Amino acid sequence: FWSEISGDLTKEKKNGYPKGSVIKGGAIPRLMREFPNLYGDISAGSGLNALRRDPEHAWRFIDEFQDRLMLGLDCSSITNDMQHIEWLTQSRDDGNISEAVYEKIMWKNINEALELNLEG
Repeated sequence: FWSEISGDLTKEKKNGYPKGSVIKGGAIPRLMREFPNLYGDISAGSGLNALRRDPEHAWRFIDEFQDRLMLGLDCSSITNDMQHIEWLTQSRDDGNISEAVYEKIMWKNINEALELNLEG
């Protein structure tokens, strides 16, 4: 899924973790603009790769789709690798994403989508 963020995806790179700058014309931004009910879970390694490979693009992408991105982790152990949280936290701390966007991705979007009515 996340390899489709860039418009220069080749068949050979489709099932891998592409590197380098994200080029305009990717399927994911196009589909997210076309289908407002499409959400993106960035929790897999491919999701993190899609963001870290081109941080400047990532922050614009996150800003545009902030209401439909989420981080769904399936573990609660603090000994596990938490690169996603570290990257998002650093992005927030460096001022690249706002606290409001950070909270949306971390829990508020899924809270709203599933109508959990949790409070922060």
